[in-house]
Amino acid sequence: MTIDPREIAAAWRPQYPGRRSAKDIADPIVEPDWAGLRVVAMVDRGTAEVYRYGDRIDVPASLEEALGYAFEAVDGVVEGHLTKRAFDTGVGAYPVVDPVARPIFSMPRFLRRDNRDPYIVGRRHQADEESRALALLEALAAGEDHAFVATDLLWLDGQDLTGYPLQERKRQLDTVLAQSRLVRVSPWAHPAGSVLPATWGALGFEHVCWRGANSRYTLGLENPDWAVVPAPRARSRAATPEAGPRGGEPDRPQPDGGPPAD
Repeated sequence: MTIDPREIAAAWRPQYPGRRSAKDIADPIVEPDWAGLRVVAMVDRGTAEVYRYGDRIDVPASLEEALGYAFEAVDGVVEGHLTKRAFDTGVGAYPVVDPVARPIFSMPRFLRRDNRDPYIVGRRHQADEESRALALLEALAAGEDHAFVATDLLWLDGQDLTGYPLQERKRQLDTVLAQSRLVRVSPWAHPAGSVLPATWGALGFEHVCWRGANSRYTLGLENPDWAVVPAPRARSRAATPEAGPRGGEPDRPQPDGGPPAD
């Protein structure tokens, strides 16, 4: 039986960060958190639509056209972020903006633990996303340009990929989405790779995501293999992560997303 990818996109509910610390996630993949508005893009034979929580949302026609043109397979559902950060100089660099409203809930004092507690950081991250959603939806409906930055591939040519390992989904994503001004694919690396979380922090990202390379997508649930941590601010040498302090091995980031250890 043929399944309409629109049904898959409408049924999508985002997964959420779990309760493990970054250092407890096995074989992690690290990538910047793009903030903005998390959505899924459905592409079917060159026609694209964007969905959030079961509803198709209004976005500029130029973005839907760019998504349809960029997708190099028959149909698919791609998770990503609608954001303006991709337009600025450097990956994730962005100008100072007005702060978003406080989260809709108030955290009891006895729960205000260290801001690196994975559960607390994850819930604040989720609340921040919801607090800025209305303004972003209104801006999109008014025709303001936002880029779609793809982070995950959930459906491809009639096949559900949520049960596949994250690393495999990301590798397939890299092969089916051509990048342009309005359509991007988020960079990612293993912690020992050439791109350090500290570099992303220096470019303006507020958080870094650590997700298990072998993790599956947990639709609408906490993912125990996903942690969001504050992005470290890089030292001067982090701008050239290929070389360590003596020109040898790359600096290795700390498992909690902190700066490289000396």
